[in-house]
Amino acid sequence: MKKIILTLLLLISFPLVASHIVGGEFELIHLSGNTYRLNLIIYFDKIYGAPGAKDVGPNSPRASIYRKRDNVFMREVFLNLTEESRVSYTQPECSKGEIITDRLFYTADITLPPDQYNDALGYYVVWQRCCRNYQIDNIYSVNVGTNPGSSLYAGQTFYLEFPAVVKDGQPFYNSSPRLFPPLNDYACPQRPYYVDFAGVDDDGDSLYYSLTTPLNTTTVDALPLSSPLPYPTILWKPGFSLTHIMNGSPDLKISNDGLLTVTPVLQGLFVFAVKVEEFRDKVKIGESRRDFQMLVLDACPQAEPPQIVGKKLTDATFTYDKTMSVSFNNTVADADRCIQIRVSDPDASKIEDNFTEKISIRAVS
Repeated sequence: MKKIILTLLLLISFPLVASHIVGGEFELIHLSGNTYRLNLIIYFDKIYGAPGAKDVGPNSPRASIYRKRDNVFMREVFLNLTEESRVSYTQPECSKGEIITDRLFYTADITLPPDQYNDALGYYVVWQRCCRNYQIDNIYSVNVGTNPGSSLYAGQTFYLEFPAVVKDGQPFYNSSPRLFPPLNDYACPQRPYYVDFAGVDDDGDSLYYSLTTPLNTTTVDALPLSSPLPYPTILWKPGFSLTHIMNGSPDLKISNDGLLTVTPVLQGLFVFAVKVEEFRDKVKIGESRRDFQMLVLDACPQAEPPQIVGKKLTDATFTYDKTMSVSFNNTVADADRCIQIRVSDPDASKIEDNFTEKISIRAVS
């Protein structure tokens, strides 16, 4: 009986090296003066994730801040879990439980004194956790519990760069990009998939998005010891790489302003990472990294494209289909220089779509 109790205590007391990480990112938000709020968002796999791998209580994340110039350790930040919520599909009837994800939100308020955080090259905050899902198809992420000694593990290093809090002797306030949306629909083979993956910047700074190779952890330990740069990257499986993340046609890419697109070919679960660079007055001041997964499943209902037609205000009927070229005489008032658009979709009349269809329109100037 004593041995059983001891085993249970060991399981409760120490974090597990288990398959559970879907992705996530850091946020550093300016509150007032020298006070900031550091947030850590972790996306947790509810199907394959071990409950004991959820970091709470004494095992809550302990982020480390380093100076970029020379990797000098600045301080540790203990983060508390304050919110846990389910990532919902935009059309729940399409989800049959193939993947269920929870969003874990950790936070702490910290002070960044200007006499300490004044280096022109800035700082970075980091936290390492193992392990990513073992079910990922484009990278090696083996269960080291059943494959002892294997080096083909895959953890995640959460990473954020931020600037000094003073510049030219004056306070320099900055909040990192935030409110990044999760992927809340799966993709289907041979069908174009696109989603706005961009966050917002409270300061109005310019954000530049690019795909990057996901970071691994320095060791296979559930919680590797704090360490500065550099951090290893994950290992792609044969046939996959940064330029062939999903082997789509075309493959996964992200626009400079955060529009994620792909036409998948293969079914499976694919991890990817996005680097978000933050610029103010054309000078880079910060960098965020966020990882996520995309599920590709051949289980989507047959879809028909919507019809988009248009007309001028003075036209009696919608005569323009797909393409509309308009011009106005310079005597036409601004209020009359408008067009009307009508969108209809045959899927809204199908029982398998619950007689509804959600359509979003993105206007690109």
